[in-house]
Amino acid sequence: MLRCQTMRRVAIVAVIALLFAGHPAFAQDEPSEQAATGAGPRAVGDAPKKDHGWRQDVLIALIGGGARFRKIRLEVGAGAGDTENRDLETGPYFNFGWHLLIRPMGRRSPKPSLRALVLQLDGAAGVGLTVEPVGTGIALDTNTWQMWGQFGYLYPIGRSQVGGLVGVGGDVLKIDLNSVLPSSRIMYVRVGPAASHDLIPRYLTVRADFGLRFPFDLGALESAFGYDSKAFGLDSVVTFQGRLEAGFTYAFRFIWEYFAYRFAGSSDDVPAMADGGSGHDHAIYFQVLLGWSL
Repeated sequence: MLRCQTMRRVAIVAVIALLFAGHPAFAQDEPSEQAATGAGPRAVGDAPKKDHGWRQDVLIALIGGGARFRKIRLEVGAGAGDTENRDLETGPYFNFGWHLLIRPMGRRSPKPSLRALVLQLDGAAGVGLTVEPVGTGIALDTNTWQMWGQFGYLYPIGRSQVGGLVGVGGDVLKIDLNSVLPSSRIMYVRVGPAASHDLIPRYLTVRADFGLRFPFDLGALESAFGYDSKAFGLDSVVTFQGRLEAGFTYAFRFIWEYFAYRFAGSSDDVPAMADGGSGHDHAIYFQVLLGWSL
């Protein structure tokens, strides 16, 4: 009789223990993913690894315009050892502008070293402009175009990107026939560093470009002032750019351009002809661009 009562008490205790063991408050956690995959336990204080994958827009297309100012000053031979100045100032005028940037490997490769490759196309145009060469008192219809096509590399380092671009550009000035300055077309190779930094990720990025320009064709400038002429150029661009979640993108750009000329050798018989000399050509402009990015 005593033995039966003892066995009954043991059974009751076992049932109660099973009930408590099945309660959520006492249930053990399910095996972690590490245990399922055979990985060892995580050390105390170790934070789970996060994916810091670098993602940038693979296509940026912008268009807009702004104010541009250009000044050309030449000091050329006037015969008998004399020289004369020839100046052309446009004053501020409206200049269309556009910018296209493509990352051909942006979403095709897991390697940042390949996703950093970029193709870039920039351009501007001032159409319907009227200028008056200094000292002439005449107004001349003038059109201008600028274009840069470049291949580059912008490698990510934290919130920054560093690299550079190389490409070919052109600067075209079409002006009515006059005795001061001919229409011209300057073709050049451009190379230079570039860097950007996210001030406010996605919403505000600042980028700085600096370029050296090596002209290989001066067009009508050589015909007018000497076929042994040489030139050298510089430029710098500062861009503030941001993007909204829907893809709408905006940019503000400040651009400075400069060419230095050295004229020598024989020239053709054109209205603006002179006997050698030197000069410089610089432009400053500001653009507001709007567009889309993916």
